[in-house]
Amino acid sequence: MADEVKVNDSELEEVSGGAGSWQKYAKGTYENYGNYVVYHVVSGDVLSGIAIRFGVTVAQIQQWNNIKNANVISVGQKLTIYPTIIR
Repeated sequence: MADEVKVNDSELEEVSGGAGSWQKYAKGTYENYGNYVVYHVVSGDVLSGIAIRFGVTVAQIQQWNNIKNANVISVGQKLTIYPTIIR
């Protein structure tokens, strides 16, 4: 699939590198529905960056969206997230 996003370990390590680093790896838009948001995956996104952006864990995003491999998400995919913060 051409729109599939795969990441390597070095990219994941950079996400946790410092304050604001989620901005490079979670650039998609989202709709706010009160207690949850629907996030739209864009090219360059990784689950760890999205998780940091919304104050949740990768495992939570995987569970809420039935994602089996955290290293593979698709451009255009919509993710339901129950955030503790919204940035």
